[in-house]
Amino acid sequence: MNTQLEPPRVPPMSAAERSRIRNQLMDKTRPAPQRPARHRIAPVVGVAAVAAVVAGTLVVTHQSPSDVGAAGTSVAPEAKVGVDLGAVPQSDLAKIIAECQFPGEGGPAELLWSRHVRGITKDSTTLVAVARNTKMATAQPSGKPSGRKPGKGGAPSTAKLGYRTCMARTPPSGKLGAVGAVARLEDRAWQTQPTAEHALVTLGTSDGDFTNNLTTLQAWRIYRAHPDVAKIEARYVLNGRPGPWTSGVVDGGFAYIEVQANGKFKVGQRLPTEVRAFDAQGRQVQLG
Repeated sequence: MNTQLEPPRVPPMSAAERSRIRNQLMDKTRPAPQRPARHRIAPVVGVAAVAAVVAGTLVVTHQSPSDVGAAGTSVAPEAKVGVDLGAVPQSDLAKIIAECQFPGEGGPAELLWSRHVRGITKDSTTLVAVARNTKMATAQPSGKPSGRKPGKGGAPSTAKLGYRTCMARTPPSGKLGAVGAVARLEDRAWQTQPTAEHALVTLGTSDGDFTNNLTTLQAWRIYRAHPDVAKIEARYVLNGRPGPWTSGVVDGGFAYIEVQANGKFKVGQRLPTEVRAFDAQGRQVQLG
């Protein structure tokens, strides 16, 4: 048997068939197209951690390397929480004026600035103000019970001009904790003017207000503001975790911020606060 058989004859291919096979081979040798990689772009958050001392000094600000300077445009997320409720209602003006007086002072106090803002509880609001005593005290305290102690000698020598910051929470409630406060403003603090490099001057501050059940902790500040400041925001940082950015108030050369944290707190606990401010074009301004 002859095992060496000749292969069958293959008919010649047409030009179209040769072109089709050549194109298939070329397609298989081309590299596969690459999809563009997706990168998650994290927002740049510029913050100003403020250490404020009510002694007439300027606000001391420490900025992180990622902060956007006065000449840059901030890309930080916009605050979704706000505290401003507008001007103090006419019906509440007498209440805040009374709160701005110490016992034994001649009065009434003269309001230089006031604002209606959110309260420390959902069913309360707050009145805040900067005021001046227009009549220096000539009478000693009457001895009636009062939560505000003016001191036996009246105003200290560092606060003779009669300026003060004050607040009143309304309506009074057993849940609110302190319902009113007044603090003398030292003369040097009042006379310090904000600048382009230090856009905020602290006038009044508290970082340890709380409700009676110790489930809400609050910090607030009143500033004199530079004309460049058009918007102010703040947030708390508690145990290394930041709260939401909260819009404050800028009005008539003054500014106010306030933040709240919910949980279970202890008497004397403090709420650290970060503050940032922007001009009318949305650029972050320098706080120090």
